[in-house]
Amino acid sequence: MSGPSKRDLRHAARARRARLAAELRARDDGAGVDEAAEAIAATVLGFVPDSGRVAVYESLPDEPPTGRLIERLVESGHEVIVPVVLGDFSLEWRYAVRGTVGGQGTVTRRQGPPDAQERSGWLGVDALARCDLVVTPGLTVDRHGTRLGQGGGCYDRALAHRDPAAPVVTLLHEGEASELDLPADEHDQPVDAYVTTTGRLVRVR
Repeated sequence: MSGPSKRDLRHAARARRARLAAELRARDDGAGVDEAAEAIAATVLGFVPDSGRVAVYESLPDEPPTGRLIERLVESGHEVIVPVVLGDFSLEWRYAVRGTVGGQGTVTRRQGPPDAQERSGWLGVDALARCDLVVTPGLTVDRHGTRLGQGGGCYDRALAHRDPAAPVVTLLHEGEASELDLPADEHDQPVDAYVTTTGRLVRVR
């Protein structure tokens, strides 16, 4: 008898994520998100190469926060690239942009559609081939490294270009890792480890 479909698993995982993200935001009058950002940054920086290129996604409100990680990577001299989702759900890549919020230097998300000048600085859909570490989003990861994404296939296509020697790490809220084996299609790209919002690193391959 077959298990639940990817669609059903995504539905359940999204509901769980919304709950966990709300709990994180409510913890200690909002300090929970800052603590999670620090924990993620500290753990990833603990095993990232001393230099080189790192690919990191720019987190949405319910996702494990990546802003602090990107800032720390840039501050430590890493070349950091972030994705741009194209109309066909493939990923282009650009350098993380430094801006200013509240008088303090920070990394800012791109706003609005890109213009021709911005497009000229994009790095190509195969930019992961020159990365030393890839940090991906995901709704859950199982013990084999099977990652369940949002369903667009963006990262599965992008990871096909990566250097096989470069680790792929997914960020999860604590409590999102799957205790059951997830369904995997031929095109699905496995990950090597996940890091949780408590700073826990779990190697799965």
